[in-house]
Amino acid sequence: MTTHPTDPDPRVRVLDDLIHGRWVLTLEPAPDGGMEVVAYRPPGWTGPDPYERLAAPDHAGMRELLARRHTTEARE
Repeated sequence: MTTHPTDPDPRVRVLDDLIHGRWVLTLEPAPDGGMEVVAYRPPGWTGPDPYERLAAPDHAGMRELLARRHTTEARE
């Protein structure tokens, strides 16, 4: 499935970003001893903030973070 990068639905934009390698997802130990989902920009990222890091307690939380991020970007 290919999506259009200007699709206004943030859920579609998140999926598009993941499919096209604009984020790398991994699991890392959380401060509370559990695991958290972490998103990094891929090596060689030339867009804004190449060291950007997002963390969420689970995959649903990560989808929400990324969707909220797209919604905020759209307003700027």
